[in-house]
Formats: sequence, C-alpha cells, structure tokens
Amino acid sequence: MAHSFWLATGIWILKVNLLVWAINALLLILFALLGSSLTGLFSSGFFSKLTLVETGIALIVAGAIAFSGSVSASKTKEYIRKSDEQWSIDKLRGREKIANKYIILALLIFAESLLVSLLGA
Repeated sequence: MAHSFWLATGIWILKVNLLVWAINALLLILFALLGSSLTGLFSSGFFSKLTLVETGIALIVAGAIAFSGSVSASKTKEYIRKSDEQWSIDKLRGREKIANKYIILALLIFAESLLVSLLGA
C-alpha cells in the first residue's frame, strides 16, 4: 500500500511540475511576442526568480491545506456554518497527506530554482 501511495504521489508531482514548466514556457513565449529580448530575460535571472515565486506559492498552498484540517479551522467552520460536523484526527491526517504533496513539489521547484540560478538563466 505504501508503495502505491508513493508511486501515485510521484506521478502527481511530476504532472504538476510539468504544468508549472508549461506555464513558464507560455510566459517566455508571451514576453518574446511582446518584444522582450530573450537574452535580457536570461541574463536578468527571470526564470530563477519565477521558480522561487512558484516555490513560495506551493508552500502557501500546502500551509493553507494543512491548516484547514486543524482544530481551530474546524471549530471556526462549525461555528460559522452552525453544523454538527466534528473535528477528527483522520480528517487532519488526510489534509496533511495532501499538504505533504505540495511540500515535496515546493522542494522540487526550489531545487530547480537553484539549478537554473547556477546555470545563469
């Protein structure tokens, strides 16, 4: 069971990482069409800064997902919605599993940011 979880997590991370780089390629095409010089983009460290921002976004999403399963968030939802839905440790663990995927994704993007920065792009 653990093997299939890690395999599914790895595939998800690779798919999302591919999506992130597709967005980066679209941004490059957009800037090229708007008249920016490619050498200027590469020499300014555009991609290393962009991947650093993407790392931050992934970490913020992971934190928000993990917080949504916490006791305080559940009690707040319970108070606002006036529902009888109770907090449980299983919901928290489920949210943390989802958040872990985003944390691993953020670490991968951060490593790519360092690599791009070292390559000078």
